[in-house]
Amino acid sequence: MTENKDFNSGFLPDDYVAKRAERRMTVLAVTLFVLVMFGVTTAFVVTQRNWTGVRSARAAVNQRFVAAADRIAEMDAYEMRVSRMVDKAHVAVGLVDTVPRSNLLAELVRQMPAELSLMRVGLETDEIKPARPKPSAVATLGSGRKQRSTDADAVADEIRPEPRRWASRVTLEGLAPSLDEVSRFIDALVKVEIFRRVRLDHTQEKEIDGRPMREYRILFEIDPEADIRETRSIAGVVSAEMEDGR
Repeated sequence: MTENKDFNSGFLPDDYVAKRAERRMTVLAVTLFVLVMFGVTTAFVVTQRNWTGVRSARAAVNQRFVAAADRIAEMDAYEMRVSRMVDKAHVAVGLVDTVPRSNLLAELVRQMPAELSLMRVGLETDEIKPARPKPSAVATLGSGRKQRSTDADAVADEIRPEPRRWASRVTLEGLAPSLDEVSRFIDALVKVEIFRRVRLDHTQEKEIDGRPMREYRILFEIDPEADIRETRSIAGVVSAEMEDGR
């Protein structure tokens, strides 16, 4: 069989054999090129589809971030409005009279013994200034830098206003049959929640219409943090007296 093949090929020209082999190589190269280009095209299409999905996902994420940023901005604005309202209410607390004069007089009359009389009731009110923090006398290099950064942050942040606070002092002057009534009156005032530092400042005997009487002066202070609306005993008595008056 081999001899027959060699015999047949021996009759073909060498140029024909070379061209035939060249055509085979060309066909094989073109086929390989087509296969490679098909693979490259397929990979490009698949990659393009993947990138399209990535772009769509990125656009969706960006939209979510934009929506979240809008909601965060709305929440910040809401918190700012609430903070301003709280600050205004915080300042308005100092403008409200937590111990009205009528309630104060009603409580004094309620605690006063029947035999005792009031000739004068004095009330002095002073504003309590808030204490300012004192700077430290000794400062190192590191503490100085920290202090400067703290001061910068403090300047950047809005200082919250503090409500005005008041210190009230009450002076009671009157007459009593004896010192026992004055002592009972002082003991009754000491038990009142909103009164503090109750003390007898002055007392002496005095004759009124031929009767010996005891003149007295009692001093006490009203608690700056006192709120008669939170003192149930006083509020209940005052409301009951108002209903009886009606």
